[in-house]
Amino acid sequence: MSKQWKSALAAGVILASATGAAMAEDQETGFYVGGNAFYNEVFDADGTATTTTAGGFAAIPLIGDVLNGLLGGSSTSSANIETSYDKDASYGFSIGYKFASPVRIEFEYRQGENDIDKISSGGVSTTSDNSLEVTSMMGNVWYDFAAGERLRPYIGFGLGMANLDMGDADDDVTIGQLGAGITYFLTPRLALDAGYRYSVAEDATFKSAAIEQENEYSAQSVQLGLRYNFFEAQYGVKDSDGDGVSDETDQCPGTPRGVQVDSVGCPLDGDNDGVADYLDQCPNTPAGAKVNASGCPLDGDNDGVVDADDACPDTPAGQAVMSNGCAKDQAVILRGVNFELNSAQLTMNAETILNGVAETLVSSPGFDVELQGHTDSTGSDSYNMNLSQNRAKSVKSYLVGSGVEANRLTARGYGEEQPIASNDTKDGRAQNRRVELKVVGDGSSDSVEPMMYDEPAVEEPMMDEPMMDEPMMDEPMVEDEPMVEEAPAEAEPALEDEYEYDTSEETDY
Repeated sequence: MSKQWKSALAAGVILASATGAAMAEDQETGFYVGGNAFYNEVFDADGTATTTTAGGFAAIPLIGDVLNGLLGGSSTSSANIETSYDKDASYGFSIGYKFASPVRIEFEYRQGENDIDKISSGGVSTTSDNSLEVTSMMGNVWYDFAAGERLRPYIGFGLGMANLDMGDADDDVTIGQLGAGITYFLTPRLALDAGYRYSVAEDATFKSAAIEQENEYSAQSVQLGLRYNFFEAQYGVKDSDGDGVSDETDQCPGTPRGVQVDSVGCPLDGDNDGVADYLDQCPNTPAGAKVNASGCPLDGDNDGVVDADDACPDTPAGQAVMSNGCAKDQAVILRGVNFELNSAQLTMNAETILNGVAETLVSSPGFDVELQGHTDSTGSDSYNMNLSQNRAKSVKSYLVGSGVEANRLTARGYGEEQPIASNDTKDGRAQNRRVELKVVGDGSSDSVEPMMYDEPAVEEPMMDEPMMDEPMMDEPMVEDEPMVEEAPAEAEPALEDEYEYDTSEETDY
């Protein structure tokens, strides 16, 4: 192989490899390879043959005898010759790179052979059985146009080196080409390439002894080939993340492959907690519950009871808790546990609330509780103490009837001794009228799924009224449900922490 061929091959390899540094973010960017078949026609092969030796043209490769017969021998002779070739096939392959633009560059190797049809000089023609072999390597630049979803017309040019071989003589020459064609994508990676090429080379010189022959070369060809992209061509409806929703309507681009999505391309979230199902480690979180990044309900005190169900959300670490999240020495106000006017008779709403309390106690064996009755300061101390005691007993009786062991329950009335708000205001007195459940014994068994005490939507107000033999107060005890407020400094503090099952409701006791 000549030095020129080695240089051309090295330049082509460097040209194709160097494009790796031009990688861009556009998805239709990357390398491709292709194979082509050509139907080739050499249509300009004029030349001059010169000899300075005895015997005329006898030493000219292949056609010397023909020329001698046509023109006669001479010690110094020259003749213009014209050679015509049969149309024939050739083949080639290419390695290219598509930029994030309409531009492609490629290295092309091509080899072909055309048989000599006839040789003419001075009006005399003769036939020949010889052929011209052309092998070329070129660097091409193509510019693609968009003409449809799959169709890409292109134009461009190439420049490189070619070896022209005729008989026992050959020459390396510079060659260039102009081309145009159409690329049609069969799939995003496989394309059909049909095109036209016009090639022109510098004059080739064939030397043998004292004989020198100079030939022109130009040709045209049509080609058909296949090209394989190492990237996906972008055409038609684009779906970059492959989730089945087009980029145009995808509100969650970049969804991982294989993840199920909704009609707008966002991952499914069956429990609507804001964490997609494929990331959700707790897929059946109750509606409205606050969750962590894994989709599991928050448990601020790490007691095993999620915050949404935890009646005592600040339990110290390491404490055994009931299924409602309360540990020993913690108490919770039983919101909605009300009584008939001036009576220890539970209302129907109160019974519904106590059904949930009973479920919690049954599901938390080993825990003992104290049922505490409290009143406001309206009425005499003795009356309030007696009423609170009776109401605590009424609650105990209902829970025992609901399946809770009696020996786990203690009923005690505190009257007006433990206010949690000021008795000088209507709202304060409403807060002080209450029933509390206080844990007084540690549980010896594991807690189970917590129960939520849901207060019924309709609640009958409850009041502390003096008995008929007691003087009536100026202010009636029937009050609207007030918001809970902190007890003022002068009020006697409660003996335990207060926790509420349902902060949206207040208890009238």
